[in-house]
Amino acid sequence: MKRLLLSAAVVMAFSAVSCGRTVRRADVSGFVPPVEALPFESVEVVTEAPAEPPTEGNPPAVEVNPEMPDGYELGDTCVIDGFKTVLQNPELPTGCEITSLTQTMNFYGFDIDKVTLCDTFLPTDFDGYYTMDQVYLGDPRSTNGFGCNAPVIKRAADDYFDYLGSDWYALDLTGISLNEVFYQIEQGYPVIVWSTIGQRETHATFQFTLGCGEDFYFNGYQHCLTIYGFDYNEGVVHVADPMEGNVKYDMARFERIYDEMGKQAVILCGNPESAGEDYSTDKEKKEWLKTNKPTDKEFLFGR
Repeated sequence: MKRLLLSAAVVMAFSAVSCGRTVRRADVSGFVPPVEALPFESVEVVTEAPAEPPTEGNPPAVEVNPEMPDGYELGDTCVIDGFKTVLQNPELPTGCEITSLTQTMNFYGFDIDKVTLCDTFLPTDFDGYYTMDQVYLGDPRSTNGFGCNAPVIKRAADDYFDYLGSDWYALDLTGISLNEVFYQIEQGYPVIVWSTIGQRETHATFQFTLGCGEDFYFNGYQHCLTIYGFDYNEGVVHVADPMEGNVKYDMARFERIYDEMGKQAVILCGNPESAGEDYSTDKEKKEWLKTNKPTDKEFLFGR
């Protein structure tokens, strides 16, 4: 059984960055073998001292300002250490969004696997009624699933953290520039973003009219991944790509595609001392799922 020691120094992921501080402002692949997510029940989390559970009703312990301060200048390079890719295949051939969330949660010590997170916390719609801002449209276990947008991944993350009784939460930063994404990386936050498979520069096309009455446009190469570093000297971004592993992509091309895909971005935030912690009993989990199961559309849209 693999043991993870989550001391305050380790779980303080915000400090686990290697940033070059030669300052300059810019507007603008190698490969590391990927590591799969650990099985859901195969990790024993050990802490040096028990973390205090969050007090119910209190605001999140960590408040994040998503805006890059006026006049802030990025360094030439910054890479968050120890970020490992979870590959979506073979179980989730079109489940890049939930896999990107899984690998980002794993980075912070939450021992959830991609399939469990997908099957339990990802709202899906097989009938083509809801939009991709509300659900994953299609089946992520199939090769012809469509996908979902940032609000769905935020909701899946928040529901999982609520299930654990955790003070952690997701923050939807959609609309920020790539430079602002890099700012979050300098603060120690890996950023889940929407891109395309193989960095193809393509556009969304009309597919059909959804049951809710909205026209559905989709980019057939839509993809989701996690950025954990950048290097202006090399002109690359460091990415955990669920289809490729830990790779580097050309920065200028990546920025064009990121903008085309709607500048969608999500980060995870919380108290470092509670990173990876589970505060719910088995009984509490069963009761939570009984009344709040996130895949139940009545739960999603009736609250």
